[in-house]
Parts: sequence; C-alpha cells; structure tokens
Amino acid sequence: MERREIFVKFSKLMKYDFISRVKSISLRDTEIQLEWREVGTSVLLIALSFVLYGSAIFTQFSFIPIMILTIKRGWKEAGVYLTGSFIIFLFFVMNGIGSFPLDNGLFLFSADRYAFEFLGSTVGIEGIRFLDYYFLFGVFGIFVGYLVSRNYRLAYVVFLSLSIYIGMFVFAFIISGFIGGFDRFIEDYARFIDLKTNRYVDLYLTQVGHYGHIFSSKTVDYSLMAKKVEIAAEIYKKSVIFGVAPRGGYLIKQLIVIFLSVLLVKFYFKRKLKRASFDFDIKNYEIDSDWVWGLIASWGLVFINLFLRSAVLGIVSWNVAVIFSFLYFLKGLSIIKMIADRLRIPQILQYVVLLFLLFYAFIVFVTIVTGIGVANIWLEIDEKLRGFEKRREK
Repeated sequence: MERREIFVKFSKLMKYDFISRVKSISLRDTEIQLEWREVGTSVLLIALSFVLYGSAIFTQFSFIPIMILTIKRGWKEAGVYLTGSFIIFLFFVMNGIGSFPLDNGLFLFSADRYAFEFLGSTVGIEGIRFLDYYFLFGVFGIFVGYLVSRNYRLAYVVFLSLSIYIGMFVFAFIISGFIGGFDRFIEDYARFIDLKTNRYVDLYLTQVGHYGHIFSSKTVDYSLMAKKVEIAAEIYKKSVIFGVAPRGGYLIKQLIVIFLSVLLVKFYFKRKLKRASFDFDIKNYEIDSDWVWGLIASWGLVFINLFLRSAVLGIVSWNVAVIFSFLYFLKGLSIIKMIADRLRIPQILQYVVLLFLLFYAFIVFVTIVTGIGVANIWLEIDEKLRGFEKRREK
C-alpha cells in the first residue's frame, strides 16, 4: 500500500514537473517571439525615420519615429539602433553606393543644416553632412522621447527640447566657424542659397518651357513670366531666408514641429500610454504676469537695434522676443478657446477657422491673439469667463 502511494505521488510529481517545463518553454518561446517582434518594429521605425529624412517635404518630422522608439524601448536601446543604422547608411554614402537623397529635392535652407554641409566640405569628407540627421533629428528625437517617457508636462518638453535644439545648432555653428572661419561660413552659406534657388528656378522654368506652345496660344509672354519667377526667388531669399527665418522663423517652425510631434505620438499609442505631455489642454494654460517684463525688454532690444543695426543683436533680440510673444500667444489662444466653447462652436469648425487664419492672415491673427494674451494681465478675461461658467453651473 505504501509503495503504491509513493508511486502515485511520484507520478503526480513527474506530471507536474513535465507540465511546468512545457509551460516554461512555451512562455520562453512567447517571450522570444515578442522580443523579435519588438526588434522588427524598432528596425521599421528607424527605416521610416530615414525615409522621412530623405523625402525633403517631411524631413523636419524624421525625429518622430526615433521619439516613439525611445518611449517604447528606452533611450539607450534607441541610441544603439540609431548609431548602428547611421554607420551603415554612412558607409554606403561615403563609398558612392546610391545618391544623397536631398540633392534632388527641395530642402529647407536652414543654417543649422548647412553647418554640417560646411563641415563636410571643409574637412573633405562628403558623408559628414549626414551628421545633421544624427544630431538634429536622431539625438533630438531621443531627447524628446526621453522627456515624454519621464512624464514631463508639455511646457517642459517644449522648452527643454527647444533649448537642446538651439544648443546643437550653436555648437555646430561655433565648430564650423573655428574650422573654416565665421566670415567664410557666412559667404559660403550665401553662395549655397544662391546655387540652390537658381537650380530650382532653372528646373521650374525648364518644366514650364515644355508648354511654351500653350502659352503662345494664350498670348502669355513666357520671358516676362520667367523674369517674375526670378524676381520672386530673389525676394524669397532676402525676405525669408535672410530676413524672417533667422529672426525667429526657425524658432516658430521648431515650436510648431514639437507640438505636432507630441500630438502624432499620442495618436500612435492610441491613448494606451498616459503621459503628462499628452494631457495638455489649451484652456488650462497659465502664465505668470511677471513674464510681461521679459516681453517688454526683448521688444525694447528689437527697437534699439533699429538704430544700432547690429546683425548679432538683431538675431538675438528677435528670437528672444519671438519666444516671449509665443507664450502670450498661447494665453490669447486659451482665451479664444474658452469663448468658442462657451458659444458652443463645434470643435471641427474651431480647427478649420484656426488653420484658415494661420495660413491666410498669419501676421494679423498672431498679433491680435498675442495682444489678447497680454491684455489679460490687466483685464483678467480668463477669470471673468471662468466666473461666468461657475455661475451658469450653479
């Protein structure tokens, strides 16, 4: 009897051990499958980042896949994927395998990107210009993704991301200046802009020239049209590339890109990821009234520089003024949002009107909204609106 009991117990123990091993193997296989799936997803995100970078149209958003990869896998693993893929890509370019993707497409003529182009031409290594991808998009994406994963609020994510972006550009600019000289850098940048714009004007006119017989039949003077295109290109260079862009244009562009990137990442995770930066509500945006002194001081420097005409002071003062103005623009937008919701205007209509005004009346719209944000310091419009809401609820 005892032997039989011992045999039964032994059989049960063996059965339990066998089932445990099978479950362990099954769980291990599942973990391996999940790990390989994550590796595949990571590789696809890196590939998507390179595709966006080479598209020229969506180059400014090529850091978003890196940002997603950082949130999913951590900044260290994201750095390994980024560095490994960058080395492989750089090897092909430096050995003449394939062509440089942005040579054949329209690229934003930003000075930060050209700093790496300048470094490459100065050192004599063509592939160095790809460092703009590694730092301005790759490392930047890891940094923004890390801030989001650390549960920072959107205001901190934007401020710190913008700071690191400016820091990388300043560093690249200083290195370029020390290696090749600041004067040479500026002269080469101007020639680079002339070369690129002239190339695109010639390409456009060549394409349009194929339809010369149509213009002749419609009594359209092709030579006059070509002259207008060339004049438009010159105006674009002087007013945008060497005018608005360095005086706050790049900052505004980067601020918008960061806001959109956080929004797109939120959609990617389909509300499965709860982070403080994803919970931003423009109606709850607040700014301390003391910040107005920074606004006054920065625009005061802009006014003073109208007489001093210093290029360096002009760039610094305009960029600082743009940052402070943007803070009060958000406050003005917050008040308008509160009014629109109180009037029960549909959300979709609010977005349509906002986009329309931004595209077709940008300067007037931004000026008025920023003025509302500044006037709120004394008029306390937001407090009155909240008071109306509380009384209505009661």
